[in-house]
Amino acid sequence: MARICRLMEKTWQRNEVSKRVDVLASFLASRPRYRTDAEAREALADTVEIVRESLEDDSFDVARRCLADLESEAAEWADHPHYPRAPRPSDADSQVRDYVKDEVRDQLSVKVRDDDLGLLRMSLGLRATTLTRLPGLAAQEREDLWYVQGRATMALDLGHVEAARRELNRLNEMVERFTAGPPTAGPPTVGR
Repeated sequence: MARICRLMEKTWQRNEVSKRVDVLASFLASRPRYRTDAEAREALADTVEIVRESLEDDSFDVARRCLADLESEAAEWADHPHYPRAPRPSDADSQVRDYVKDEVRDQLSVKVRDDDLGLLRMSLGLRATTLTRLPGLAAQEREDLWYVQGRATMALDLGHVEAARRELNRLNEMVERFTAGPPTAGPPTVGR
């Protein structure tokens, strides 16, 4: 299982960087400078190629430095209506999730895939039903609950049983806190 966790972490990092580089490179390629200046276009292609090679070699520091360079270049057009702003953490997770789950799923044993994950998926489904019935939650509280629900689902999709259990426990704690209601003052005291 530790090998799968390491594989999952590397796969996640690789796909997270790769997805963002693709978005930024596409945006930059549409800018006038890159359409008309062959040297700028070649430099952009070289940077993307360096990222791809670095990710293949698990050289995440090199890939992240190149990504930071692309972010810096793209920031010049931050006021453009199609400027690709960095996604929120929950959005970034959902964008990368499908890339990762397909690569990692093949590494799981049949027992893990069928037994442990099935039970956790059922528990998560029951918890989802509870979430939809919680009255009076603030929008931020509801978003936090759904975000943790999404993380647990993502862990299940990736076959990471420990992470799924951890997120399910976190979700249960949040639901209990929200359903417990305000603390009671205790029995009234009688003066002497």
